[in-house]
Amino acid sequence: MRDDDLLRTRARMCRDSASVSLEGELDIATTPLVGEAVARALAARPHRLDLDVAALTFCDAAGVRALLRARRVCRVHHAEFRLIGARPGFQRVLALLRVTDLLPVPPAPVRSPAAVRSPEPL
Repeated sequence: MRDDDLLRTRARMCRDSASVSLEGELDIATTPLVGEAVARALAARPHRLDLDVAALTFCDAAGVRALLRARRVCRVHHAEFRLIGARPGFQRVLALLRVTDLLPVPPAPVRSPAAVRSPEPL
């Protein structure tokens, strides 16, 4: 199985911001894909990069290190870094690794009870 079968990345550009969505498993085998996607997104020199982790099904410590590297690369490129879409399980991983101050998660938008789905892993 190839690494890109485990993790898919999608990038979108809007004027002065970029968004990279991660879907699947983020672990030691797939972290290079994150670096590549972030580098491609920053090549357009956006003022902000949103890294959407809502579709991650797994993330280990190596994956969190990749997110921290992405944050560092954004700082070097003078781009604001935002981690968005972190579900409660992923937020617990960040808390256990004590990186919530480095990778803060903005509050989730309030949804109507009808829009809430059953909880998924991570």
